[in-house]
Amino acid sequence: MKGKKVLAIGNASQLGECGMRKLPQGVSWTFAHEVSADLFPLDADAVFILDEVAVKHFPYHLLDSGNLVFINDVTGSLAAYGTPSSIVRMNGWPGFTGGPLLELSGKEKVREKADAFLDELSWAREWVPDIPGLLRPRVLAMIINEACFALAEAVSSREEIDTAMKLGTNYPFGPFEWAARIGPERIHNLLEVLSRDDERYKPAPGMLQLLQQTT
Repeated sequence: MKGKKVLAIGNASQLGECGMRKLPQGVSWTFAHEVSADLFPLDADAVFILDEVAVKHFPYHLLDSGNLVFINDVTGSLAAYGTPSSIVRMNGWPGFTGGPLLELSGKEKVREKADAFLDELSWAREWVPDIPGLLRPRVLAMIINEACFALAEAVSSREEIDTAMKLGTNYPFGPFEWAARIGPERIHNLLEVLSRDDERYKPAPGMLQLLQQTT
């Protein structure tokens, strides 16, 4: 793998978290805060597009077939990108990019290519269905939503709910702590998307305002 490069595009916080991932000797990170003409032709073997705005406006047609592209798209699906041969969806929410396990979704042919590349990096991953929310964000959004219902109904305080969740499930954060870390808008937006097909995901009344009080 000597001489290979991995490009990450995102804001300072996203790049900082991504940079926590160790690369083997001979492989280096390149960081960019935005998509610009200076990036092309792309001098990287793989690119992680973490910024949600960059994901929507990235000129995928300028990539050659040798580039693996990991996109932070939690709410969408691969269908939005046509028939690319190198795109992998990933859970790039704050708190997950630098975690021990990457949550990914991709077509079979791309998976083989991505597995070979990630094996060389010694990065663990889990392949999940190509559905809105993937798996962990979907579950976490539902937990946070239920916590908002409980708070609105004065069942308990946000601090007590967070503590109970951490003690009961051994989660590193409680639902309101997770919401503050991820961003209330991301949680709310995912629930809105999921509720189009399943009313169980309908956001609790005043949810966004409740979550914004934790930030």
